[in-house]
Amino acid sequence: MILANGASNGEGLVDNAYLLPTCSLGSDEGDAMKSYVSSSPNPTATIDVKGTVIGIKPALVVASFSATGPNGLNLEILKPDLIAPGVNILADWTDVFGPTGLDSNQRKTEFNILSRTSMACSRVSGATTLLKSAHPNWSPTANRSTIMTTASITDNKN
Repeated sequence: MILANGASNGEGLVDNAYLLPTCSLGSDEGDAMKSYVSSSPNPTATIDVKGTVIGIKPALVVASFSATGPNGLNLEILKPDLIAPGVNILADWTDVFGPTGLDSNQRKTEFNILSRTSMACSRVSGATTLLKSAHPNWSPTANRSTIMTTASITDNKN
């Protein structure tokens, strides 16, 4: 199945597990594919896995469903201190449920693609691990301060 966003969902992709093999496309790519399929008598497609791609633009952003602060009940509480993208994270998965979480889905897998606020932890943990390897004598507070004070509010397209 090829699932394309409509204009109201734009280019943002939040992958879900489906019962069918599925490829998700943003609105622009979906429109281009629909145009190709309707204009070609024999349309074909190929999935080309390129592995890890560096320098994607725009950079990942924090999802709209994530808590970005300040606290809704008390504006003086400026938590969270750190936020990161938690969308489409490869995560460990229980074999109690199939990847869709539906009772009818009997497939078993060790991993699943998840999108939740808590999934951002792996990105912050990775950044912290890299920082700790470069500065092994720094305290956890120094690592936290470094990450907080070097963050940016603009993406790689400004």
